[in-house]
Amino acid sequence: MNKVLAGLLQSKLENWQSLNLSPGTNLTIEDTENGVFNLASGYYDNNKEKVMPVNGRFYIYSITKTFTAIKILQLAEQAAIKLDDPVKKYISALPFPETVTIRRLLNHTAGIPNYTEAKDYSNSVKEKPSLPWADEYVLSRFCSGKLDFSPGTAWHYSNTGYMLLKILIEKVTPDSYSNSIRKSIIIPLKLKETYVAEQILKDAIVPGYCEYLNNNNEVEDISNIYAPLWCKTGMLVSTTKEISSLYHNLFSGKLIKPSSLSQMRDCVFVKKGEKEGFFKKPGYGLGLMIDPEWGFGGLFGHGGDGPGYNTWAMYLPDVRGRKTSIVIFCNKNMKEHSFELIKELVAVLNNY
Repeated sequence: MNKVLAGLLQSKLENWQSLNLSPGTNLTIEDTENGVFNLASGYYDNNKEKVMPVNGRFYIYSITKTFTAIKILQLAEQAAIKLDDPVKKYISALPFPETVTIRRLLNHTAGIPNYTEAKDYSNSVKEKPSLPWADEYVLSRFCSGKLDFSPGTAWHYSNTGYMLLKILIEKVTPDSYSNSIRKSIIIPLKLKETYVAEQILKDAIVPGYCEYLNNNNEVEDISNIYAPLWCKTGMLVSTTKEISSLYHNLFSGKLIKPSSLSQMRDCVFVKKGEKEGFFKKPGYGLGLMIDPEWGFGGLFGHGGDGPGYNTWAMYLPDVRGRKTSIVIFCNKNMKEHSFELIKELVAVLNNY
């Protein structure tokens, strides 16, 4: 490890953490010249009794979508599915037109209503965090045939769409979603700390702090009360180091073919919204957040946020000739991702 560079990166992390709302942060930076830097700052617990260790296990929330997309592309390579097939070819009960295709589910252009935006969703999670809505209820309510827009004519982020992709994987393989991800991604990459969470993981992950799952708006550890099955898209547990490894292996061709990766990188462009000032031309590919104009060969990655945790992963193909990943996990939900820290870290890497 380059100790001078490690010190510069740790200093940037410490300065940012001093202003951060999260008790603690894990950070992994990996590039093809300097290797892997696994760093941490702040605290494991909100009482500041235990220093945050490196490579803790966190819920990664929507970074899970990259895993799902990889598995779907693997199935397409195996001719088990075609990306432009209508999803109802595989899930026959869905009352959707044939224009709702697998590809459009992957890039959020299918028009499927997003169940997490329902007016009663947040209150339902708050009232019964350990008792998630049943899959059948979500399907009957949000997949009744009504679409937000004509498929292919607009873009809107839909967790419901990725729920359908999870179901599709289970329809066309002999395995559960969990086993499919484990066999096709986790085991080949030797990810020892990564797995699909399907029940409350008491004391198995870093405590995650949240203020909106109780009536008093008090910050509390939700890791022992929040059921990951509220995330109908699937929910993985992982570490910053192993998510960094995922993205490096994905872009080096160890998980899918170059032709599949090319399709994954083909994006539709979206409004900047709250990310104004960080993204220059934000887009979404197949399970990837993308900005081809961000610099350094383009930004590719994904973020995640939910009760107790905020996560961000990005891959830059060319930072002074180095293929570089930055992965940041915080043990509290936040209004936005760690964009200011990312800018500072990239500046250090680009000047070193």
